[in-house]
Amino acid sequence: MTVSTKGSVEHPLVDFSGKGYVATISDASLVAATEGLASLAIDAAGVGKRVLLVTAPGSRVTFGMLQLLAAVGATWVVRRADGALREALTGRAIASYDEAFRPPMTTDAAGTGLAPVPNSQAWLQVTVSVNHQAREETTLGGTVEMLATQLAQAVPVGWGVNEPAGLHWNRDNVTRFVRGRMPGESKIYVAARGERAMAATVRVSRSSRGVTEETKMLVALGDDEGVARTLIEAAPAVLGRLADAQSVLIASAYLLRGRADLSIDPVLAAPPVPVAVLLGPRAVQDLGISLADVAARFGALRAGRARIPSLVLPFTREGRGSWQQFVDVAAEFSAVDVAKALGVPSPAAGRGGAR
Repeated sequence: MTVSTKGSVEHPLVDFSGKGYVATISDASLVAATEGLASLAIDAAGVGKRVLLVTAPGSRVTFGMLQLLAAVGATWVVRRADGALREALTGRAIASYDEAFRPPMTTDAAGTGLAPVPNSQAWLQVTVSVNHQAREETTLGGTVEMLATQLAQAVPVGWGVNEPAGLHWNRDNVTRFVRGRMPGESKIYVAARGERAMAATVRVSRSSRGVTEETKMLVALGDDEGVARTLIEAAPAVLGRLADAQSVLIASAYLLRGRADLSIDPVLAAPPVPVAVLLGPRAVQDLGISLADVAARFGALRAGRARIPSLVLPFTREGRGSWQQFVDVAAEFSAVDVAKALGVPSPAAGRGGAR
């Protein structure tokens, strides 16, 4: 690591620093999660500092870079030619770089001065958490392969700990790499080739029940709205088949919009539209869900093992909008109960304790 003993970050990509953060300026049109930026994030986190990415208004980031920024609590700021500053993904105007890490005093979503995304099309973002037993025969990567095949008509071709993902895709090699880093966490980037653009990240960590593999995937659904609608409506069934094949803890699918190449512009995006949620066996049991009741009322689909079933809740039915269907389901359960069922600590439990 290139970190001094006094808590400063001595890294070639640091352009300036402020209270609690270091900043890197990029003039690239597309900023990826390269080895340099990943090492900067690690070095900064090692001394308790956050990363500020500064770009021009025309710069974009990859899906992988967006995941890296979120993972380390980094912030992306756009600097115009006249020196004006704005948070890239919220459009909030800030007077100085230091304000990027302060909670906004007021909502400033209007009049951002940033151009809308040109020629946008539908995106489908899928997040899946799978539990594996910590056994020698466990092989990782099956989730991303299945999702790529069924949602993007694509196959993974490359992987790596940075972008571009230049190593030949091989599940055995990925598994050996992750196993060699245990009990530490591993995160890889996955590149695919096929009918539709697709990008994915896979994060693997130890848990009390074995090994958790979290896959995040973004798929461009294309310009044909009819084809896009067919793929969106098929997403709940795809999650169900995934639960049939693996021990899924939870999964979700949301509809977004953006560029065909999946790059992310520095604009205030429209809210995601819920497509489907999958609750694994533990959540179904802990919430005391009646499968027959939710099937009749919400069109829920049973999946997974017969003895310990999972539940897919689609929000694509005719007659009511996706958000209203989501709200109807959410109203049935306590947020605290859902958090407990999914193994998420409640805010009250986390107060005063280690994080």
